[in-house]
Amino acid sequence: MRGGDSTKRIYCRKSQSTLGAVPASELMNIEIDDLPDVVLVEILCRLPCYKFVSKCKCVSKRWCNVMSGPYFLGRFLRLQSDREQTPIIRTLITNRGEEFLTRMSSSTKPLALLFERLMSSHHLEQEPAVVATYNDLVLCCTTGDYYQRDYYICNPCTIQWVPVPPPPRVYRYTPVGFICDLPYYSCTKDDQGGSFIQVNAEYRCRIVRLILRKRSVSKLKVQIFSSDTGEWITSTISIPSGFISDTVPLERSFSYNGMLYFVGDEAGDQNFLMGLDPFMINNSNSALSLSSTSLNSTNGDDIIDHYKCRFIRFDDPDSFILRYLGEYRGCLHMCDYHYHTSTFFVRELKEEEMHGGAGKLCLEGMMKDYSLDIKMVLGYDIVDLQFLDPNNEDILYMYVGKDIVRYNIQTRDWLKLVENIPYRNSFLFPIVLPWWPTPVPRLPPHAQSAGINL
Repeated sequence: MRGGDSTKRIYCRKSQSTLGAVPASELMNIEIDDLPDVVLVEILCRLPCYKFVSKCKCVSKRWCNVMSGPYFLGRFLRLQSDREQTPIIRTLITNRGEEFLTRMSSSTKPLALLFERLMSSHHLEQEPAVVATYNDLVLCCTTGDYYQRDYYICNPCTIQWVPVPPPPRVYRYTPVGFICDLPYYSCTKDDQGGSFIQVNAEYRCRIVRLILRKRSVSKLKVQIFSSDTGEWITSTISIPSGFISDTVPLERSFSYNGMLYFVGDEAGDQNFLMGLDPFMINNSNSALSLSSTSLNSTNGDDIIDHYKCRFIRFDDPDSFILRYLGEYRGCLHMCDYHYHTSTFFVRELKEEEMHGGAGKLCLEGMMKDYSLDIKMVLGYDIVDLQFLDPNNEDILYMYVGKDIVRYNIQTRDWLKLVENIPYRNSFLFPIVLPWWPTPVPRLPPHAQSAGINL
């Protein structure tokens, strides 16, 4: 069962304070240090956001202990849920840790302090690069796109990180993905006004690397790191014959409804989506639920797993080359841009289409087309759609020339957010800042190394 037996459930009901029964004369002489812990919690849990919680933890050891306990966490999340006013921040960061929307902080480099401490603790010669994200966790690597080896699972909000043991073998280029099995917490309400706060303290992470071959094959090797075991495994899974080779470019990964997806294109200008559940690969319990994972064998150091990934081809008669644009209200958005007409096309993919298994998705008649303001792109050789605003499906972010541009597809208004940025530093990753930050996973002792910051 995902999350294990360590999942905690906290039930909070609306209650009235009993301080009204204390005489006013006695209240005048009470200092905050004299208050019992339960009353102190009731005061501090009303802080508007975690930013103030983290600052108040520095007041004293007692405050830090009180605010680090499960009871405070449950009360704080319950009040956040009741207010329904504190927004969950959704923003975008570049692979260099820059943010142009200033939603995480007023700085354009909210990951600067994290990178600085990472470099100091691990004696890095250059800043690490962001290679994947999941909610508020960021997967960084010291070598950027090629020859990736040293990974760190980080939380920029808490300035926490954990080094990941290096993979068993390093390749020139390996598409990488990052996913967790459960969010750190979830909130549900009942009919009586109470809230269930479920804390998944032992959530699990997976880092997935695809090993691409020079020839067309029907098997694909994947390297998977598991936070619960602290180890890498190399597994071989089934894919449709002839679709994967090292000549097929694969874009950055993204997670959607518990699956990790990669977008690529193959010979003949045809697109595909490849999805897999890394928690089911080489899972001994999966044989009870999926026949495709019921047979495992070994071949040297590799494990042959008969897991079949989800593979979806786009039926694109007009040679659309779709790219992942982002997610909004449960729908994936894929896009393509045509240079000669300054027009881009968007295809929304709903959950039921993604869960249809291997097959084709028709694009004809399902694409929405939008024309750009010609003044925005005139004279530029590079026009690249980067990402959909996670808070507004009418707002797109684009790389035009050497600038990051915000574009409203309804009003056709556009604005330069940043100028003269190298294209390799413009890739955007979504990041979500929940009411309470996700702690970085605690690896088993044998996988821990010096420089860990918890």
